[in-house]
Amino acid sequence: MSHWVGNLQQSTLQGTNNITLAYSAMVQPNLSPAIIIVSGRSESYLKYQSLINELYELGYSIYIQDHRGQGLSERLLTNPHKGHVEHFSDYVDDLTLFINLIVTAGQHTHQTLLSHSMGGAIATRYLQTQPNKIEKLILASPMYGIILPVPAFIAASMIGMATSLDRLLQREPSFVSGGTGYKEVAFEDNELTHDEVRYTNFKKEYQKNPTIQLGSPTYTWLQTSLEAGRLCVENASKIHIPILLMQASADTIVDNKAQDDFSIKANNEWLTKVDFEGSRHELFFETDDIRTQVMIQVRDFLSN
Repeated sequence: MSHWVGNLQQSTLQGTNNITLAYSAMVQPNLSPAIIIVSGRSESYLKYQSLINELYELGYSIYIQDHRGQGLSERLLTNPHKGHVEHFSDYVDDLTLFINLIVTAGQHTHQTLLSHSMGGAIATRYLQTQPNKIEKLILASPMYGIILPVPAFIAASMIGMATSLDRLLQREPSFVSGGTGYKEVAFEDNELTHDEVRYTNFKKEYQKNPTIQLGSPTYTWLQTSLEAGRLCVENASKIHIPILLMQASADTIVDNKAQDDFSIKANNEWLTKVDFEGSRHELFFETDDIRTQVMIQVRDFLSN
């Protein structure tokens, strides 16, 4: 990582149930449009330095919040490596607070949500359920479905039994089957990107800042996230602003069929869907040939 190109402000606010949420803002010195980045599971704003810099240099004020239970925000369990949330709506409520208390105070000309993966589901549910003043939505590999190692009906049964057992035994929510704390994954074994330099750079952030490390999710996180994805698709037609949905064709993390279903149910007047052939999950961290095309789509969408 190099340096922040603008004056990066780093602070906290109190989210739902008084959970402390870390956020950063890079605000233009003059009146400007705003982009709110809604990141994915296990991420921190520290990972997004390059994208924040790039968007700031296009003239936007940039805001990004670390979700509860990850990044620099407060963890929810005694084991800080468990990726957990009690209710997916907590993420949505936190985003609502962040926008209402921090972003809107900047009195920007207009506001755009730019989201990745889990952040796509959060941003979508926010627009479907909360009064807002968002003018455009960008979705990169949105998590409307999750690729599971077993058929959905078996997964649902396993999840139900595991969460019930945790409650019965009054114990901390369990990792999903095979889940562990944070582990370094060699580039050759990663499913996120084909770009070794970008992969190495954001992994260095996790090495340099161990507090942002996160492991596998809990069964509770998986249960509420799967339900949120279903609601995103079911209510696709409720969003009446321009949407750019960018799909990674070689994604092995989220279910592209759920994105296709969302696109079908969404109002065609509002939605543009672009497929990036051969791309893995992390569109903003892919090789130059893919990422350049991703950013062209983003810039065109923002300017039209």
